Amino acid sequence: MTKYVFLLVVIAPIILLAQTDSIKRSDHTLILNPRFTGVQVEATSLLLINELGGLVDFDLYSSNNKFYNIGIRLGVEYYHLTKLDFGGGGSGENAINYNIYGRHTIKGSVFWFSFLLGASIQKFGDDYRSETSFVPRVGFELRYNLTDYEVALLFKGAKSFVDEARYLGLGISFGFHKL
Repeated sequence: MTKYVFLLVVIAPIILLAQTDSIKRSDHTLILNPRFTGVQVEATSLLLINELGGLVDFDLYSSNNKFYNIGIRLGVEYYHLTKLDFGGGGSGENAINYNIYGRHTIKGSVFWFSFLLGASIQKFGDDYRSETSFVPRVGFELRYNLTDYEVALLFKGAKSFVDEARYLGLGISFGFHKL
């Protein structure tokens, strides 16, 4: 019996102490780290849809190496859908979206990918009518950073859960981002 007590009292703590030294936190583990991440102004276009927007990103969780982030994106986007009218009868439709998204971002050295899930208050109108609606949305953004964190090429898209509205665009972004 004393042999077992000796093993339990002396040997077990030595084994446990050795184990705590060998446990290390992974660089990919997400930890609570609320912080302001960045702000950007962007302009994108594809065929007949042009978009101009501004947004602010906040991280709630981030990995130790800051390459994996979960946070919130607040933004305002102005869209213009050009109308193909060869008779010159109209200028197209406009929309302003006020967005709040949950954001998961994976950052590489030059490429960043963000998956977005949230909602917009959309003000939509043309020369004859105007309407405001609440629109749940999903989206993505792929950035290719031309400078460290200020200038980037964008490929982005969004899809509404309520109606047929969707958007894809190529463009450029100017802003400030922390890694």
